[in-house]
Amino acid sequence: MSFEAHDRHIYELFNRSQYFIPRNQRRYVWTKRNWQELWEDVMLIQNGIEATHFIGSIVLYSEKDRENGISHYTIIDGQQRIITLTILLASVAFWLKCYDAEDEFNGIKQYIMARDDSDKDYIMVISEYHISLSRILERIMEISLDNLKQLTIDSFLNAYTIGKKDKNIVAAFKFYLQKIENEIQKSKKKPINYLKILRETIVNKILYVSIIASSEEDACTVFEILNARGSVLEDHELLKNFIMRGIKPKGNIDEAKAIWNEMESNIGSSIGRFVKHYATHKYRNNIQEGISDYKIIQRANKGIPTQDLLYDLQLKSRYYERLVNPSLSGENANCSELEYMVYSFFKKRRHEQIRPILLSLIHQKERNILDIKKYEEIILFLYDFVVCYNIIGQGNSNKITNIVYAMAKELENNYSDGLLQKFVSELNEKLPEKDSFYNAFSLVGWSHHGGFYDDDKDKERVKIVLEVLERHKSAAKNCEKFTIEHILDDQDDTKNGRIGNLIPLEEELNKQCNGKKFKEKLTIYKKSSFQTARNIAERYAIDKGRKFDIDERTHAIARDFYNEVLKFKINSVDSQKKKTKHNKKQKESDFSRKNIGDIVDSKQNGTEKIRKEENRQMSIFDYIS
Repeated sequence: MSFEAHDRHIYELFNRSQYFIPRNQRRYVWTKRNWQELWEDVMLIQNGIEATHFIGSIVLYSEKDRENGISHYTIIDGQQRIITLTILLASVAFWLKCYDAEDEFNGIKQYIMARDDSDKDYIMVISEYHISLSRILERIMEISLDNLKQLTIDSFLNAYTIGKKDKNIVAAFKFYLQKIENEIQKSKKKPINYLKILRETIVNKILYVSIIASSEEDACTVFEILNARGSVLEDHELLKNFIMRGIKPKGNIDEAKAIWNEMESNIGSSIGRFVKHYATHKYRNNIQEGISDYKIIQRANKGIPTQDLLYDLQLKSRYYERLVNPSLSGENANCSELEYMVYSFFKKRRHEQIRPILLSLIHQKERNILDIKKYEEIILFLYDFVVCYNIIGQGNSNKITNIVYAMAKELENNYSDGLLQKFVSELNEKLPEKDSFYNAFSLVGWSHHGGFYDDDKDKERVKIVLEVLERHKSAAKNCEKFTIEHILDDQDDTKNGRIGNLIPLEEELNKQCNGKKFKEKLTIYKKSSFQTARNIAERYAIDKGRKFDIDERTHAIARDFYNEVLKFKINSVDSQKKKTKHNKKQKESDFSRKNIGDIVDSKQNGTEKIRKEENRQMSIFDYIS
């Protein structure tokens, strides 16, 4: 296998070469998200925040020997980037022509058209599928300034577009044409000077690795190696590399490495899940957003000191350790008794999707923005919600994930009591209707003697439901260990395994109840520390003729759960400021329908006004002097 790999600048890519994209390759699929990401990278360089930007490797197959001064390549990997860079450079050329910068236009032309030794020009990037690309590029090169100024962006592009298959090509042109013009309008520089700087940024400061294979087979092999499943790094590995590149060791001290090692040591194999939940809790807008967790974090931290990101990851990893390894005692103690109960519950039941919310809540509590009382109330609410929604109602946990993803970021970055109450309300809307909940609740039960309720999972469900019930009846935040007591003996009737016949009871008192009739048990229940048991004793001691009814009690408990257990209300709900939302699509549409001549004239007139204003101010200054 024969190939060469070299670090290159973009001006070396677009240099007397032609690149062919065969029809069998995938279509141009980049969208606004990708175009925006590249634009932001260019702006970071132009604004002096970053020195360069690396776009990865480009794999080419050298089709034939250099011919009449032109090299010919087939693109194996990198067509999305090459097409997008071509459109970006062509957009700069477009505006240079509009502002009548003939010399600068001819200068950038060399990155779009390849001139051979016979002084003939050829489009540099040729797509057999996206024919509109070549047509638009050729027209930018050929159209006169007078004709161009009579058109709108839409009319210019649409005249040379072939069918819907090239809609992404056209959309990319519109995107970059508007981005560039917006920057021109904002800049105090003359349009031509701004465009020269932008051109130099693109061709001199964007880097790539050029991999050129001598045969198509070798090129495809290289492509497969680069994209092999085994070589793809996990998001947390990519994030680690990003941080190590951004923070260099100081002498013998490598702080970044030390902090990352601490994180890996504390949360172990959960590091991958941590990065996923960190991205969700701080940056991600929607679970459906088709961007990796690493890219979400990387994009959000462009232009920001990498050290700030590292310190925040370190802090949040310590919070995350509480969720994956909650501990109450010893040197590893990291949470309160209440937190231990809640976090252990979520860990045991593998309710990981709730972790991004918990990260946000813990952080606001640690910052003293969310007071301890509210914090404890909300994590108990989350515990109880999972019990009602998932354990009793048998709801699908995935159906609440969108709410978690939408609200975790808001609670982290824009916390208010109003947002917290909104989150609670949206969760409660996911609960089943009352009748459905009552029916599901009536199916909870457990028995020693087999039958419908003899599974260990049934017993676990019952213990959780009784714990929540007891906690709310006694107004305590924790519930002591207990055993399950069947009020009526469960060996007499399978119906006696239902939740309405069950209460929590201390193990010793439970033993004393063994073999006794219902009325005989009441004095024992009265000794219990559990409010639920004492309530039974008091109710039936007062009304001695009253018969215990399992159905009646089941319905009463279900009603308490539905009406009281999930009752969460923050009194200090602060008002949310209403923000006017501007219709960005309408703005973009208006821009592309403007007359090009009017766009250019508005900036030139504005620049002249600024120049006159500066001269006027200088004259006054001179006069005062």
